[in-house]
Amino acid sequence: METGTSCYRHPERETLLGCASCGRPICPECAADTPAGQKCFECARPDARQVTARQLMNRPTPVTYGLIGVAVLLFIVPRVGASISEGDIYQYLAQANWLVADGEWWRIITAALLHASASHLLFNMWALYIFGPQLERQIGSATFLVLYVSTAAAGGAVAYFLSDERTLLVGASGAIFGLFGVWLVGSWRIRHTPAGAALYRQLVILLGINAVFSFVVPRISWQGHLGGFLAGLAIGYFWGLLERKTAAGRTAIAAAIGLMALLAVIVA
Repeated sequence: METGTSCYRHPERETLLGCASCGRPICPECAADTPAGQKCFECARPDARQVTARQLMNRPTPVTYGLIGVAVLLFIVPRVGASISEGDIYQYLAQANWLVADGEWWRIITAALLHASASHLLFNMWALYIFGPQLERQIGSATFLVLYVSTAAAGGAVAYFLSDERTLLVGASGAIFGLFGVWLVGSWRIRHTPAGAALYRQLVILLGINAVFSFVVPRISWQGHLGGFLAGLAIGYFWGLLERKTAAGRTAIAAAIGLMALLAVIVA
């Protein structure tokens, strides 16, 4: 087995969790919930509450559902006769490359909140609903939010550099492909287990289908997909190198990738 992917008390169990104090891998059954985060039993306080797999699965995922809610709201409001039009929203949030070039760099992030059509919104939010909650439960809501924003920024940055300056871009696809990248790296690390191998195969097939759509279907930004996916791969890879798999370490890595994307756009 690969170092750092198996619970220290249950070597047969693969996990993405880590003790907030010593960093060693822990499965949900061996995690103790403390004010300082999840810890192994040795590092946890005597009165710490043990977290079971069922409790982990019941944890709320406010970031995932909050992102879905905001995206749906921004899509519906201009279409129900509200005083705010789609043009108004696009004016302030869409990735208009000519405005990004003029210094409005934040658009490479805010564009991930907008969608051009119902099918566009449905696909991205369905993917977020499928792949977001479990990852958010395992890495924490704050880290998940940073991951999402950073991969959205990376997707927007690559689309900015590889698209025409007159291009207008919207959609969360960069961030969604970033989640795919993180999941792919995680499943590759546990590919020697039946569950890991099955997940890895499913993700490869899913990514293959989406890659075809990215290049075949008109008006899809394959550049944004590529940028988000590469950022997700990088984040997942560097997470695996952490000696202490803490939320702070994961957040720092995800934030660093996103900041590099932003800086590249700002200084260009």
